[in-house]
Amino acid sequence: MGRAFCDRFARAGMRIVVADIEQAPLDGAVAELRANGAEAIGLRCDVAAPEDHEAVLAAAIDAFGAVNVVCLNAGVGGANGPTWKVSLDDWRWTLDVNLWGVVHGIRTFVPHLLSHGDGHIVTTASIAGHTSSPFGAPYNVSKHGVVTLSETLYNELRREGSTVGVTCLSPGFVATNILESTVRNRPGGRPAPAGERDPGTARFVEIARRMVENGLPPAEVAELVHDAILADQFWLFTDDVWDEPISRRHLEIDERRAPTLPAPRRR
Repeated sequence: MGRAFCDRFARAGMRIVVADIEQAPLDGAVAELRANGAEAIGLRCDVAAPEDHEAVLAAAIDAFGAVNVVCLNAGVGGANGPTWKVSLDDWRWTLDVNLWGVVHGIRTFVPHLLSHGDGHIVTTASIAGHTSSPFGAPYNVSKHGVVTLSETLYNELRREGSTVGVTCLSPGFVATNILESTVRNRPGGRPAPAGERDPGTARFVEIARRMVENGLPPAEVAELVHDAILADQFWLFTDDVWDEPISRRHLEIDERRAPTLPAPRRR
């Protein structure tokens, strides 16, 4: 999705700073953007490291003078399996990228946006930040964290009277390579945890894989993000197939009922 954001923003005339943990895709993205006429630079960044965020900000200011739109989009699928079987290493890894990556990004970029008052920050949460499907606790927890972090940031900025905008992007299934990149980037090349080999988990992972493969094109999400920034829109969902499970969850909370298994409405 981040790659698609770059293309859409470049078509809008923006200058682009690309950050990614994988050097080869990063170099390829910058080369393609420049070949299509965009002003673009790239910097390798591990979002779990606050100093890497600071380096990206410094490089952006050095190249272009200021930052106006920040997309905190990096994410991993994390480890799957029964919650009690997921290793602490995999818990830490998923939260470090998906949640702490956004925390570090906010701490780094929001003061800069506030300093010039013209900016917008996009946080990538997920439908998993509004529902609680089984066998994905680290991912669910990280995305629920991003949702409340985004709401908190929005309320703080409004209280300050700031013109800096916030959009909380909550995609459903999008046709990205998040499952493959998660395997590639698992620290130390660790094998998948034993929990992922449980029959129930394996079925869940296979269903998720099929839904990702048949998900929305990233370019469509990028178009929605572009328009949401211009409209200063906070909530951004990519489709309505999860509306019923989200509404049902809110009703269950309101009526103090136990949660039911979330499932998207068929298109």
